[in-house]
Amino acid sequence: MLLGATTGFSQSPVRSDTTVADSTAITPKSTNADSTAAKDALGRSTCAKRGSDLEASRVGVGAVFVGGNALLYRYFKRAWWSGEKADHFFFRADWDEDFRDQDKFGHLFGGFHLARIGDALLRDACASKQHALVWSAAYATLFQLQIEIYDGMYKKYGFSYADLLANTSGMVLAVAQQKHPALRAIKPTLSYRRTAAMKNARKIPGELRPSLDYSGQTYWFSADVNALLPESARGYWPSLLRISAGHSITDWIDPTTGETMRAKRKLLLSIDLDLEKLPGTNPIWVKLKRNLSYAHLPSPALQFTPRFEALTWYR
Repeated sequence: MLLGATTGFSQSPVRSDTTVADSTAITPKSTNADSTAAKDALGRSTCAKRGSDLEASRVGVGAVFVGGNALLYRYFKRAWWSGEKADHFFFRADWDEDFRDQDKFGHLFGGFHLARIGDALLRDACASKQHALVWSAAYATLFQLQIEIYDGMYKKYGFSYADLLANTSGMVLAVAQQKHPALRAIKPTLSYRRTAAMKNARKIPGELRPSLDYSGQTYWFSADVNALLPESARGYWPSLLRISAGHSITDWIDPTTGETMRAKRKLLLSIDLDLEKLPGTNPIWVKLKRNLSYAHLPSPALQFTPRFEALTWYR
């Protein structure tokens, strides 16, 4: 399954959702002996906040972590863990089920954003770069691990090795991009369009919700082509234009009966706009652009499977 309010989408056989927030590093403005600003690995100030502002920021970040976890636990308890408990804790390797691993991309997306958002919040609260990275990675890992542990107690799910691997992959990607900025040229993005089954969800049996509407979800890996080109060639490629490779599936739930069926994989190639490259340097606008850039906008695409198609408007 994936997570919720940080939310992308996912789980096996049902789940999740993911929010998108971020923060730019704060440029140091001043230092003094009384400042409680965080220090980086070289002992330099990385944050201009101090005194009551710093304390309020840290309390706020702590409340976000604790409150967010509590709210999501409550959501999962009601949505996923209200069924029949298993006789004992059990494991399950749920590769290639009817929804063709589409949920695993959601798990990866969730792990990535939990670590990314956690790092941004901690840096905003004046944690050092190293501490923010370590604690955000730990939070993302433990948050998704608790979900898998609870899954292992219910007959419908089980502790999924596959989900854990996808969770960890997303977290590792976020950490790697912080350690090696060149890797940020590749960005996981998401697009969603309600399927016919989702539109008819109230009239069909089952528990279909957007987090389970896998056929309407497309997960992309979006490449900043301009950043990947040699310096001498960058002038020939518009910096605003990206190329994205995507994975989705055909219908896995019958929109009339609600019965599940084995979907087929859809592999796609699309152009994409990099919203981070839009003009404007206001700090709030910069954060907004960054967060919006994780959504793949409707655009022309080539679909390679299950049949080749040129799509004039894919969303």
